[in-house]
Amino acid sequence: MHLIPQSWSHVHILISVFPSVGFLFVLGVYIAGFRTGNDVVRRTCLALFGMLALLSIPIYFSGTGSMAALAGNPRFPNGAIATHYVWGMAALAVLVITGVAASIELLRSWRARRASHDPFHLVLGLATITLALTLVAGEFGLEINHRELQLTASIPDISTPQAWSHAHIILNHIPTAGLVFAIAFFVVALVVNNDVLKRASLTLFVICAIFGVPTYVAGTAAMWALTQPAIPDMPISRAVINAHRDMALWTLLGLAFTGSAAKIELLRSRYRGQFSKLSLGLVLLFAFVTLAIMTETGHRGGLINHPEIVLATDTLPTDANVGISMTLESLMKEMIWFAPWQTLHFFGYCLIFGAAVAVGLRVLGFWKSASFAAMHQLLVLGFIGVLVNVVSGMLMMLSDSYRYVVGDIGFAPKIAFISIGAIAVLYFSLSDRLWNVKAGEDAPVAAKWVAAVVLLAWAGVIVFGRLLPYL
Repeated sequence: MHLIPQSWSHVHILISVFPSVGFLFVLGVYIAGFRTGNDVVRRTCLALFGMLALLSIPIYFSGTGSMAALAGNPRFPNGAIATHYVWGMAALAVLVITGVAASIELLRSWRARRASHDPFHLVLGLATITLALTLVAGEFGLEINHRELQLTASIPDISTPQAWSHAHIILNHIPTAGLVFAIAFFVVALVVNNDVLKRASLTLFVICAIFGVPTYVAGTAAMWALTQPAIPDMPISRAVINAHRDMALWTLLGLAFTGSAAKIELLRSRYRGQFSKLSLGLVLLFAFVTLAIMTETGHRGGLINHPEIVLATDTLPTDANVGISMTLESLMKEMIWFAPWQTLHFFGYCLIFGAAVAVGLRVLGFWKSASFAAMHQLLVLGFIGVLVNVVSGMLMMLSDSYRYVVGDIGFAPKIAFISIGAIAVLYFSLSDRLWNVKAGEDAPVAAKWVAAVVLLAWAGVIVFGRLLPYL
């Protein structure tokens, strides 16, 4: 069972990512709960802050156990371990303080029957410091076992910069650990029947799905960074990488279903004014299935460069030419498969950019004869375009992933702009003030800034996508 770790190192790897990602997600919902004045949301966040603080216990013992187990092994430098330990202890100390402060406020709010506004900035400040320290500690932790990240030289048109490997290690924690917290918020929202928490949870599901795209792209680039050319003294198996890629494809599909179902319910609830129990149940089902797939994906990813978690009874893949990823690559290399998906990809761009421009310009002050709610309906077309382009774009990348991530310098900015644009568009479906803008009325200033980001981001996607053959 991959969920049952067999060593201190395995335990430490599994749980040490949760504080940083958890604080990132919980902080966002906590701020939303404060701005909306929703006590249920704030209490849920305070409880999660306290639960995250409890993780300091297994993190500490698994960390010290790992140090003892790895002592004397030349693969793991003592200096890197010592630096990680110092920063880790500082992060755990602030983590505990944050948890205590949040727990005290939670008790006070229960006794007063409402959440006090006074300690908000204290909890917010402590949580922000904790997030920063856990990120620093995690960064030093990467240096213990990921020696490839220290390589700065790359061969032009041959090798991929190790920055891709670094990006993949960081990005893959957001949809994996983030999905756990999204499910936690969602379950609480369903139990207490709180609409604000439901909307926040659905938004987190969509964000996890969005981050699945750059995570998968960075993983493909990391594959080439680790194998083209091979790194001396690092036994990186292409067969093990391909096994991880196969599960990553299923993860991307699961995230797409979960994020799509959540986005559809966000849109539908706006128009109907209430949530559908059937749709919410479907989102929860997709989320649990995706989490199960992610567990296997993460385990296979850990086997690539973490020999300390490989058991003597484990049988690792040895054939690098089998699997769904290799099959899709072979199919997409044929023009008869590539051309239709490329045409569909361009059509999806039209839907996305057309909807973004129309809605964005309305927010900026054009076409004020229509209410924002009326213009918002165009985002359904943009959503369809995003689905079309995620599927077609991933298939097109598989046709020649080496060329895209190594030869095309515009590919990385394109993926970054897609993520920024997709997340920014969520604001249009979440803001109550913007939704209530009537015909002839002006949108809030904050919404105009978001609209500008949306337009610039999707324009950047089109520009860099069109320049791919020339850069």
